[in-house]
Amino acid sequence: MFKKRSKKGLSHVDWAMSLAIFLLYLAWFFIFVKPMFSPSQSMDVLLDVLDDGVRDALFQDISRIKVFVPGSLHSDYEPIIIPFTQDWPAADIAHSADHFVIDSGRMFFLANLSNTSVFRIYYPHKAIRMIPLFPMMADEGRAGFGSFSAYFDGGLLDRVSFMGEPRLSGFSVEVDETDIGGEGDFGNSTLLAKYVRAGDNVNMTSYFISENSRIYSYISSADFRNHSVAVEFSAYNYTYFYFSPMSRGEVDYGIGPSCRYYESDFLDLYGPDSGLLVTFGRNISFRLCANETNVLVRLEFDLTAGDEDSMVIMLHSGGLGEVGGYPLNPVVGVTETLRTVSAKQVSLMRNRDYSYLKQVFRFPGDRDFNVAVSGDVVSASYGAPQPEAEDIYARKIEGVIIDDFYEPRRALITLTVW
Repeated sequence: MFKKRSKKGLSHVDWAMSLAIFLLYLAWFFIFVKPMFSPSQSMDVLLDVLDDGVRDALFQDISRIKVFVPGSLHSDYEPIIIPFTQDWPAADIAHSADHFVIDSGRMFFLANLSNTSVFRIYYPHKAIRMIPLFPMMADEGRAGFGSFSAYFDGGLLDRVSFMGEPRLSGFSVEVDETDIGGEGDFGNSTLLAKYVRAGDNVNMTSYFISENSRIYSYISSADFRNHSVAVEFSAYNYTYFYFSPMSRGEVDYGIGPSCRYYESDFLDLYGPDSGLLVTFGRNISFRLCANETNVLVRLEFDLTAGDEDSMVIMLHSGGLGEVGGYPLNPVVGVTETLRTVSAKQVSLMRNRDYSYLKQVFRFPGDRDFNVAVSGDVVSASYGAPQPEAEDIYARKIEGVIIDDFYEPRRALITLTVW
């Protein structure tokens, strides 16, 4: 007599066999299948690690400001003055015009407008190239360039000669119908000389910039009050005057003084060979009084507390046509942030040994890598040479690097790990 087999026992056998098959499948998967994927996955992780390390070590964020100088001038060394209030140390600024000075919230630089009308300022960035500076001929009593000489007395302009002749004399400043008075000061920063007359009521700061026959002056209230200001001087040996196409003519030299009044921001006194240009930051009152030998020029304006007025006196060769593009009005662009490859860091890494590079790039010590930097202006390679017998995993990073003329150029970084 046979007993029937228990269904419950059969179900336990089936469950055990299923579990055994499943465990065999898992063992087969981890033994045979997983190694087929592990190298690729681990290499991707290594590339990520190297990618992060290289970006941290070789890339930098820098700020860029573009300055546009419109006009049709073709001067080799034109002084450009722009407002500059960034708190960037000058030692960490690079400028496409090579030389610049920052003073009293302004940046001064010489622009070669025969080549370009766009200039670039970078921070933080070391200067890549630098042309030789021109010798500055200036002391507390005189500033000069070529046939131009400007003489100062106590930080205030006194007289000017140009092309071997006296052109301006008796320069004076009145504040509320009284002489400006005050103390003088002088400074020389190689690119420019600075002359200051600090009065009780009004301050006047004048700059002479290397390679140019002109004086830039700024006038501001010293006591936070409004003032009436007059600037006066005598000009010599000029035949014509020009304020605008409708206000121009011949200087009326004669026995008795002959005066004319104009509202303008521009005056050029000129002859066939040279001229004296005066520009002001806004329209003001001009008075021209001619006698037998000279023209007495008087500028009158109201100075508002908290504001600053600007005046330029420029001696030039040739007639009126030489100053048709003045005054220049440079346009300062917004501050941009650029992610760039650092030429300095690329160079520094060439001299580092492999173990140090692994630490910098945070790369595992038991693995190997190579980093190749290439482009229009850069070429470098770090790490171990690539083996031929092993599988190599690679990734490319595209970037930009600033060249010797401060233009962005292509840079390609190739990462390889094994």
